[in-house]
Amino acid sequence: MGKGTAVDIFLPAIEEKVKKMAKPKISPIRNAGTVLLIEDEEIVMDVNSALLKKLGCHVLEAKTGKEAIEIAGTFDGEIHCAILDILLPDLEGKDVYPLLIENRPSLKVIVCSGYSIDGPAQQILNAGAQGFLPKPFTLARLSQELTEVLADS
Repeated sequence: MGKGTAVDIFLPAIEEKVKKMAKPKISPIRNAGTVLLIEDEEIVMDVNSALLKKLGCHVLEAKTGKEAIEIAGTFDGEIHCAILDILLPDLEGKDVYPLLIENRPSLKVIVCSGYSIDGPAQQILNAGAQGFLPKPFTLARLSQELTEVLADS
C-alpha cells in the first residue's frame, strides 16, 4: 500500500445551453394501403405492426415465408407493399421474394434486416425489391421508406 498514482482533473465550468433537436413530424401516410409484414420474431412483429398502424396502414401479418406466400395468393384485396425479413424459419427471403411477385406482380417490397445490405438483402434488391430498412428502425425511417416506395407506384 501507499503506492500508485493519484490524478486530479480540473475542468472549466461553462454555461452553454444544450440545443434541442427538432423531432421529425410524422403523420399518417396518404394512401398507405395494405402492408404485408413478414417477420418471425413475435416482439419485432408486434412493434413493427404497431408502427405501421400508426402510419395509417392496414397490416397483414405472416410469421413464415410459406404463410406470406399463402396470404399473397389468397388475400382478397390489394396489397400495396410487403416488408420482408430476410431470415425466416422456413424459407430465406431471397426464396420468398420471387414467389410473392409471382402471386402479386405489382407488389412493392422493402427488404428488412438486422444485417448489412450486402449479401442476401442485396440479392433481393437486385431481383427487383424497391427498398431496404436496416433493423432496428425508427418510425420516421419507416415512414420515409414507405413513402418513397409507395410514391413509385
